[in-house]
Formats: sequence, structure tokens, C-alpha cells
Amino acid sequence: MKKMLRRSGAAALAAAVAMSAVPAAAAAGDDRMTITVMGIDWGYGPQQDSEMERAWEDLFDVNLEVEWVNYQDYDQKVNTLIAAGSTPDVIQINKEGNGRYYYPIFTQAIDAGLFVDMTPYLFADGNGIAETNAVMKNWDDSFWEQAKYNGGIYILPRCKAENAQNSGIMVRRDLMKKYGYEEEPTTMDDLKDWLINLSQAATEGEGKKIYGLEFFGDDFMDSHLKAFAVAFTGQTDWNQDENGDYQYIQFNDKYLDFLNWMKDLYAAGALDPEFALNNSDTSNWKSGNAVSYLGTWYNWNQSADLTSNKVFDESTADDLEAWCLMPVEGESAYSVYPNYTDIDSCIAISASCSEEKIAKIMEVFNGTEEAYPGYNLMMTDGVEGIHYTLLEDGTKDTSDEAMKQARQDGYVGAWNQIFLKTDQDQIKDKFMRDGAKRASDESIERVQTIKDFIYSYPAEAGLKQEIQKLQSSTYDTQWGIISDDVNAMCTQYVMGQIGEAEWTAFIQGIKDSADYKAIQEEFKASVQ
Repeated sequence: MKKMLRRSGAAALAAAVAMSAVPAAAAAGDDRMTITVMGIDWGYGPQQDSEMERAWEDLFDVNLEVEWVNYQDYDQKVNTLIAAGSTPDVIQINKEGNGRYYYPIFTQAIDAGLFVDMTPYLFADGNGIAETNAVMKNWDDSFWEQAKYNGGIYILPRCKAENAQNSGIMVRRDLMKKYGYEEEPTTMDDLKDWLINLSQAATEGEGKKIYGLEFFGDDFMDSHLKAFAVAFTGQTDWNQDENGDYQYIQFNDKYLDFLNWMKDLYAAGALDPEFALNNSDTSNWKSGNAVSYLGTWYNWNQSADLTSNKVFDESTADDLEAWCLMPVEGESAYSVYPNYTDIDSCIAISASCSEEKIAKIMEVFNGTEEAYPGYNLMMTDGVEGIHYTLLEDGTKDTSDEAMKQARQDGYVGAWNQIFLKTDQDQIKDKFMRDGAKRASDESIERVQTIKDFIYSYPAEAGLKQEIQKLQSSTYDTQWGIISDDVNAMCTQYVMGQIGEAEWTAFIQGIKDSADYKAIQEEFKASVQ
């Protein structure tokens, strides 16, 4: 589809982008290369041919035909296109359920030659993009190893994520203060008692049910529980023992101790009694209905006044205060869950692209502030006068309703999942914002202390994801069925419907199964 309107203003990004509408031919002629793209819409409803899209086109002097597909439909749609060999020029690659970017349909297409090995473009005796790009040249070999499949690089990372992201025990500090629970727990046993007792005190005092921990659904390998399971087992999803065998965390004998911990919360009424029914609103932390929530350690970035950046739902009172506990110590480790991969998001390039187009894609999708002054500001805030108003004190006002709509239509702030962005520094970007959205000094100090700990701890404790790059056809076809059955048994155990004997016998049956043994052998062969 040809663009019928252009916004002149590539000069744009050195200061403010000037946005006066002119016909396409007058703005750039018809000689711009067209690049087709498919990316994930995480529920914001971005529009095609938005003002934001046109600003990117003018910056890079290309036509971008971008289709944003809702996250609920994305995997099915993109995998259908991959299987048919008819993908757009550039596609965002989503993680499979277990955290792998290199999943079966994608790797089969790679093996069939349908995607570009970007290694020669990235590394070329010191002159490749990864060796000269202002952002990429800071990525070490271990990070690039995560992007490899059979020695080639078929996914292009968009940034390096923060470490151990899902290790934040976020809590309602206002409840801690109000009911006398300001002494923070330091062990998993302490945390259990603390959650139960504060939940009971808050429920009585607030006149409504306040759960101890937000949890809903029947996936006990959800990221909102894993760090707690690590504390008991001392391992991540898969561990390798001294015999070279791979052990799944839920098959670790100590995983039962974690389930008993959850069972105690359930019995005390600190978990939603109907959590398995996926009642996402009942115990929601952001709605003020739970004491705590295990999530991303940098997502409690509440402003010092508690309202300029609220964190909690708009319907809640303005006195709700967010806080984050330090990781607590369990039987075998601290409650820190290492990332499955440090690649935050990535794209792949169709092998149907010409050499000229591949070169252009590598240029356009790997922009930096150094190459395009103002790039970082546009990435985070959009275009001045359209997506924000620059105030005299240097802060940006986005309160205008038309600007709010333009930001939503343009997907401002989310293009970084397909375009290159600076490596994550969530303390700076979230907690240390200028103006009213800045967090309190106390919160900044706490989040920095948390970051320092979880950046050093996994390596010290030997916590790592052992199968991140291993391949097993049996795993790919059967593991979803096996894990569903295991999670169903977890639910029954926590709810008291089965006991330890039934659990142990069930797990041993899986370990003795032909499928599990085949997975073991295929993982080992994959290493070879």
C-alpha cells in the first residue's frame, strides 16, 4: 500500500520534528524502498500508517508497511506464515512458552533456508555492525551465544535485558505500616508467616478480603512463582547433575517443600481459594486486593507523591504505597530467578529479501542516538507537538487527550521491540525520571540494592538455564502435555486433594516414562 501522506521532518530529531502534511511525491518521491514488517501488539491497538510510523519512515527514508498483530493471535499467525514460507521481510520472534526464541517451527524454517544468517553482517573483522554499532559493541560473547542456532545468528536482539527480571517481591507498604509489619522477612519461612498474618490483619482492618499473595491460574511454572521455587530447590527450570542427566525443577525432591509452602498459604486463606479458576481480578495486587505480588523487580516505580505515577489501578485510593522486599533465603537458594535469556526481544529477516534490502534493513533496524541525533527521545516519547508538549522546565506533558490518542495510535514506546534500543537501565528509566514521576530517594536506594544483589547472586550460586539452546523433538511435541499434567497435580496437592505419596508416585512415573528418557537422550545428543 502506498502512503498517501507524508510528514516532512527528518531534521526532526536533532530538535523537534516539524510535521506539516504534504503529498508523498513531494516529500520523498516514489523511490523509497518498502520494508514489510510484522510485530506484536500487546493490547494497545496501534494503527497502521500512524503519525509515529510516518516519522520513522522520514527518519530512515523508507516505506514501512507494519502490521501489528494482537499478542493473543500473533504466534498462530506468524507460525502459519513461517510454515508456508511467506513471511514479511521482517518479523518479530516471540518466545515459546518455555522461554526459547528458537522453537521448532522457526528452526525448521531456518534449516530450510527461509531466514537470513546475519553473522556476516554483524561480524566482519572489526567492521561488522555488532562491532561498530554504539549499542551492540557493548554486548559480550556470552550474550551473542544466546542468539545462535547451529552456529548462525538468525535472531537480532533489540537490547540486553536487566538480569533476573522476575525476582521482585512487591508489597503493599501502606498495609505494612498501618498494621505494624514493617520488619521485613528474610527467609521463605518468615515470608510465609508474614504474608499470612498481614493478610489476616488487613482483611479485618480494611473490611474486605486482602489475600497474602496474588496468584491465579493453574501454571505453577508461572514467572510469578518461579523465584520462590528456586529458593527451595536451588535450581532453575532444568538443571544438570554430576552424571550429566537433566533434571526438571518440578521433579526435584525439594520442589515438594515449595508446594507445602504454597499449601500452607492456601490453608490459611492467604491464597484465593478459587485460584485455579483463573480469577485474575480477585486477588490482584494492583487493585489493592493482595499484600504481595512476585513480579518484575523494577515495576513498582511509584512516584514520591504516590499519584503522579500511581502504579496501582486508577480506581484505588491515593494512599496505596508500593515497596519491594529484598530476595529472601530458602532451603537451597535465594528467591532469584535468572532470565531464560537476556535477549529482551528480537527480529528475524526473510531470506527472500535481496542483498540490497537486507543491508537497508540492517541499517534501519539498528539505529542509535549517535547515528540519528534525537533517536532515543523519539523512541521513548514520540514527536514533540504530536505525542507530548515540552514544558519550560524540560519535562514532557502528555495529558492532552488528543496526544494520548496519538500515542496509543502510534504505539509510542513500543517500537523498541522491533527497532534497536539502548540496553535496559530500568532504575534510570523508571525510578529516576525527571519531574513529578520521579520515585522517592528511599525507593531509588532500595531498587538499586535489589539490582546489585540479583546481578551478582546467580553466578555466585551457579544458577543458570541449562537447556536454553538444546534441541529435543520429543520435548517439543510432548512436554506441553507432560507439564500440563504436572501442574494439575500441583493444584490438587496445594488444595489438599492428594498427598505426598500420590505426588511422589506420579512424578516417578513420569521419570520412568519412555518420553522422559527420550528427552534426556536427545538433550545429551544435542550437546554433542
